[in-house]
Amino acid sequence: MKKYLLIILAAFSTLLFSSCDSWVDSNINVDPNNPVDAPLNLVLPVAEVSYAYVVGGDFSRFTGMWIQNFTGIDRQFDVLNNYQFTESDGDNSWSTTYQVCLNNLKIVSEKATESNSPHYRGIAKVMMAATMGQVADLWGDAPMSEALQGNANLKPKYDKADAIYASIQTMLNEAITDLGSATSTFKPDASSDIIHGGNVSKWIKTAHALKARYAWRLSKVDQSKAASAALQSIALAMGSEADDAMVNFAEDPTAENPLSQFMSQRSGYMTIGTRLVDIMNGLEDPRRDAYIAADKAGKFTVDCDPGPLYASATSPVPVITYVEMMMIRAEIKLAEGSGADAKQSYTNAIKSSMKAAGVSDVEVTTYLAKPEVMPTGNLTLDHIMTQKYLALYTQPESFCDWRKTGIPSITPPKLASGLTPRRFIYPISERIYNSANMPAGITTQSKIFWDK
Repeated sequence: MKKYLLIILAAFSTLLFSSCDSWVDSNINVDPNNPVDAPLNLVLPVAEVSYAYVVGGDFSRFTGMWIQNFTGIDRQFDVLNNYQFTESDGDNSWSTTYQVCLNNLKIVSEKATESNSPHYRGIAKVMMAATMGQVADLWGDAPMSEALQGNANLKPKYDKADAIYASIQTMLNEAITDLGSATSTFKPDASSDIIHGGNVSKWIKTAHALKARYAWRLSKVDQSKAASAALQSIALAMGSEADDAMVNFAEDPTAENPLSQFMSQRSGYMTIGTRLVDIMNGLEDPRRDAYIAADKAGKFTVDCDPGPLYASATSPVPVITYVEMMMIRAEIKLAEGSGADAKQSYTNAIKSSMKAAGVSDVEVTTYLAKPEVMPTGNLTLDHIMTQKYLALYTQPESFCDWRKTGIPSITPPKLASGLTPRRFIYPISERIYNSANMPAGITTQSKIFWDK
């Protein structure tokens, strides 16, 4: 398994990092009607890895700078840290998402249908839903229904973001049905599925978790409907961190976690974020050793690099986790007025996050006794969202939460050009090749439909 993972990751990351500026030529159009013939067990892990490299790469770094998970200090990252996001900045991640991740997932789905292998098709649909969710949350309207047609349609229309959200729920429902099939000609295993090792029960839980995430995202569109749908899905999602959906990496320079790879190849470009450091130091958070690489004096400052839990070679990139489910449940129960229930889910989430960081039971008990963490009175949304911000460190999900709630508060950098961005702008490749369909007049302050 480890040797196989190294081969997959090395091949992908060599391609990904072959150029500092661009690794996918925007003139290249992969024709999904004539794909390079490869078996399911080889195509699926490439799609999973590509998801992790884009979500754990540019998506994480760019949004992380804006909500101060990270601080950009040199070259492009100093500029991005000060809110100057151009149409060139998102070009690589857009290309990776469509031409590598989504295209390979489509190939998996089609090959799985041809070979009567619904378990593979179910995984592909789960990952397609997760990927399109990222696209809709960062860019809003985007190609979906006419995307991935190769030369048959080089200028796909843009689907509305709310329509993409509806399609995500449909895809996840279909995935749950596929994954529950009694038979599958080809079945994923530990060598072909680097997220769950072919465990379809865990994939079904992942599908339900994603349904909960994207249902609750619409809480400001229709809170009652969003809460009901999310709670139903949470009940069928992860029961503990053992069910977490994580893309795993290997201890190898060409097959390592994208943040680890970035910090070694782009040393001095980015450090830990101001807001993250301030919150964790203020709470004397016992996760600091895992989150932040302390300086020579043992201090945790904004000059420090991200820590070993998230920036080691083998650190996994989350797709979705038990911690997120418990935090969403806490949000919903608080909104419903069920304070005790909200506290229990909130506590479960913090304990799970602490466990991942290697914090002792004694330290967890001490932390939970702090009134700033666990008030003697009512829990507030500020408590929940602050702890969720810490627990989901490095994940673009925190950028979505900040847009919905404004928590934690963010003070723009002194040299910031305007307000904190609320989205990506469309890439230059789309302006050049698909301008007739690309929405016009979009800026980093143009809100996604659920951002109210």
